[in-house]
Amino acid sequence: NFELGPITLAECGPDSLHDQYLVLLASVTGYGTRDGRLVLIISDGAAQMVFDNGGPAEAPEADSDNCSGIQLSSVNIDTTGLPDSWQSHCKPSTPYDNSQPPGPTGMPEHVLLTFGVEDPQDMLPDDPQLYIIPVEAYMQQWEANGDLTITTNVEQLRNLLVAQPTPIPTSGMPVLPPIYAFNDLAVQGEYLDISMGGGVRFVGRFAQDFNPVTNEGLFYVFQGFTSDGVYLISFVYPVTNEALPSIEDISDEELLQMEADPEGYLAAKAEELNAFSASDWDPDLTILDAVIDSLEFEYEAPEPSTAPRLTNIKWQWTESRTTDPASQSVVPNPENYVLIFLSDQNFDILADCNFGNGTYTLEGNNISLEIIAVTQINCGEASLSNQFVDLLEDVATYELATDKLTLYLGEDGGSLGLINGGPALIVSPPEEGVPTATTIEPLNVRSGPGTAYPSYGTVPSGTTFAVTGISEDGTWWVVRVPTEVAPDGQGWISAAYVESENTENAPIVPTPPIDGGGAPTPEPDVPTATALEPINVRSGPGTEYPSYGIAPAGATAIVIGVSEDGQWWVIQLSTDVAPNGQGWVNGEYVEVRNVENVPIVPPPPLP
Repeated sequence: NFELGPITLAECGPDSLHDQYLVLLASVTGYGTRDGRLVLIISDGAAQMVFDNGGPAEAPEADSDNCSGIQLSSVNIDTTGLPDSWQSHCKPSTPYDNSQPPGPTGMPEHVLLTFGVEDPQDMLPDDPQLYIIPVEAYMQQWEANGDLTITTNVEQLRNLLVAQPTPIPTSGMPVLPPIYAFNDLAVQGEYLDISMGGGVRFVGRFAQDFNPVTNEGLFYVFQGFTSDGVYLISFVYPVTNEALPSIEDISDEELLQMEADPEGYLAAKAEELNAFSASDWDPDLTILDAVIDSLEFEYEAPEPSTAPRLTNIKWQWTESRTTDPASQSVVPNPENYVLIFLSDQNFDILADCNFGNGTYTLEGNNISLEIIAVTQINCGEASLSNQFVDLLEDVATYELATDKLTLYLGEDGGSLGLINGGPALIVSPPEEGVPTATTIEPLNVRSGPGTAYPSYGTVPSGTTFAVTGISEDGTWWVVRVPTEVAPDGQGWISAAYVESENTENAPIVPTPPIDGGGAPTPEPDVPTATALEPINVRSGPGTEYPSYGIAPAGATAIVIGVSEDGQWWVIQLSTDVAPNGQGWVNGEYVEVRNVENVPIVPPPPLP
């Protein structure tokens, strides 16, 4: 469908088809291609407009000073001590493409700084370059094409910067944009705080096969993020060291040593190069550190990308379809059947009262899941636990949308439909020696010590938190979470589902109020419902509706309606919990007051 915008009103002459062209465009109802031509269908087949391919169109000019949220004119960097001037460029988005060697390409719109090269088209792979790339859009672009390279490297870098191992690894450092060779040498490593954020710098090389260490292919590399994690900052600059020979000057003795013990040779080279000072390199490494520290730019974080994302999402099973015979079945309580793909090609599953994990592989839209372990608890006759696990093992392909994941079974065996249940909370590893709690199954992180508190998200099994306290009754740990998730940096996890270490001296933390997630406090004479025991608050009048959480015994809420059969009460909830501000509780488990005149509320559709 075309919705025509403003159009100039110039007189085009008596032979012009201007008016007819616009009328036809406004009547388009479909399109297709035929013999390399574009065919627009008019009024459901009454006519057609046929277009020849006139070649690629030039990309429209964007806001010349806005590049993925960055004010291009504000970008500044001090290159004192370097021989080259610099220029900033706004590079348009390029689609993901894995059709050409050496590997996939594709980037969202980003800022590129070149040094001594005016036109980025003239830039060679070994030239100095600095990228400022929106992280989330970058990961989503590649994930939408079944490629986890960017996500994996970003999370490896984040984990490295949080843990800050000392000494810094001498190989295998994560680098973006991806370089299709292995980082077999990384020396002179240091963690840097810079004006825009922080990161790690090192001198390294990237090899596709084993070679002696020379000045050829050595680079100063900085990898980091802005302080809010919105942008990746990647700076690469070639460096040399007079102590290193040229490839022609490598002695036979060194070649024999390299061939006899490749790992020992690289370890010895790393020790040798780490012994040099920063001034032994050209350029001096402290000059390059100062350059990256001087980088400044102003930005407004870009709008969240609408590209679908596979990893770190709580995918909840909602339906199954079969092809022979054709049928569809709805899954009750989708929140009890959860699949979480991790960026390291592992996955976690919650199958009703059971939990498990496994590994997965992607190739285009092909996917295979191998379940490694799953508990074998009997969840009851109505449970779909075993069925969920069995179906996952038969998955062959997938289709991903922003809010829905469809897993297709092999041999045209049907499909599973899953909906986006929100992000799975990603927590950076804690530093060494602090009290920790490690989850033994997928687990909610809440704003307080109880299921009545809102969840910040679900973490996979094996997630390790830094413990900062314990609840008053000793059954919940207070753990450190990103301040983007909880402003005070605190989350609460049930001690029953974690293994803890070094927590003997964890301080007691007072129980916080249920703030914003529970029901409003009722005034006198207002219709109310008070829970007689812990009770599920659901999105509709029946156990087939998803639960928003469990209200503890004694919790009181405002009643705003009743179900048609009088068995369920509609209570007022915060819109942070229920988008329509309504929850439903079973009348058998509550005591109500002043409810004589509340209206009947029709049941909502099942999700």
